[in-house]
Amino acid sequence: MGKTESTATLPFMRKAFARITVLVFILYIINFLDRVNIGYAIAGGMFTTLGIPASSADTVAGLASAIFFVAYFIPQIFSNLGITRVGVRKIFTVTFTAWGIITIATGFVSNVPQVYALRFILGLAEAPFFAGVVLYLSMWFPKKERGAANGIFMAAIPVAGIVGSLIAGVIFGAYGKTIGWRFLFYYEGILALISVAFIWFLMTDFPKQAKWLSDGERKELIDELDRENTEKKGQTDWKKALKDPDVLKLTLVYLLGVTSLYGYVIWLPSVLKAFGSLTASTASYLSAIPFIIASISLVLISRYSDKSGKRKMVTFAVFTTAFLGLVISALTLHVSAVVSMVFFVIAAIGIFSFLPSFWTIPTEFLSGESSASSIGLINATGNLGGIIGPIMVGFLASATGSFLSGVFAMAIFSLVGGLVTLTIKKSR
Repeated sequence: MGKTESTATLPFMRKAFARITVLVFILYIINFLDRVNIGYAIAGGMFTTLGIPASSADTVAGLASAIFFVAYFIPQIFSNLGITRVGVRKIFTVTFTAWGIITIATGFVSNVPQVYALRFILGLAEAPFFAGVVLYLSMWFPKKERGAANGIFMAAIPVAGIVGSLIAGVIFGAYGKTIGWRFLFYYEGILALISVAFIWFLMTDFPKQAKWLSDGERKELIDELDRENTEKKGQTDWKKALKDPDVLKLTLVYLLGVTSLYGYVIWLPSVLKAFGSLTASTASYLSAIPFIIASISLVLISRYSDKSGKRKMVTFAVFTTAFLGLVISALTLHVSAVVSMVFFVIAAIGIFSFLPSFWTIPTEFLSGESSASSIGLINATGNLGGIIGPIMVGFLASATGSFLSGVFAMAIFSLVGGLVTLTIKKSR
């Protein structure tokens, strides 16, 4: 254990954080912008512009958002196995190029079927990224630093929310509601294409290829990771690992968490508009507030998770925070819009901050291809919550004329996710 304790203070680990986590953090911002910009486009009138009646626009928009995750499910396990063999550079270069082009094309759509088709293809293109990075970080960071590395990477989600809110606000202010959503897709697709150069020239696939580490540093890092892998007691065969009870529980937990997350993210601008009859531009700007709070809490909670080692309990606690924030927000909306907004922001702490502590759990008892396949399964199946969340909130809003029922539904999913987490045996 002495060796594991010391790696946190060695200079070469700081190099790894600077070289690897900063880059994947930036890439994830771009990834998340291209995934959820449809939420701002919805609030900006995308579907009414395409001829959908306002009475059914929420349901149609929820389906458009959800179709992404149908395709997202398909390549996950095998794209992760590919990363263990050929590395991330080649795979990410192809995927970023593809989804940049697809995002730009979305700005040119003239009807809803075109939106559905492009969202499906976008899901295929983006599928290798998130699970690929979770696996990638586990190849580079010993478990004592892995929570912090995951935390920095996943802080990109709320930061992307901040950036996305500001970009959407500026674009809607400059171009207006009718065509503003088209320019949102143009500009954010171009960002993905620009990022390809950073992937190709700056990413390093495996520690043994890291020329920016000395020979001694490379050897020490590889030895530490090898030692940890030999100590893991989980499944080593990737097919058997997919049947591990804790892997299946983690898949369910992630499904529940992602359902709440995407229900929150996709409909956030629209929910904020409902709080105070705001314009699309103002709602986009205000959407930055929950993301600012979440980005700070996510990093702090991930660091606490590393120090305490209590991955399961930390994950449960943040799920509970999401549940309480959402419930109190819904109950106080008709009493005070300000109080309701405050608790809606507090809910964001739990909705986002479960991610880094959660993703350390499978990498602590799985390694190699078993880790790759399990991460792929958890992420692929869990992200079907990206179908359930947007459709659920959109359908309930259309059926009841209010977003309150959708907020209560997200709260229940968060609570159940926390309770299932407590049943995982290979974590504490």
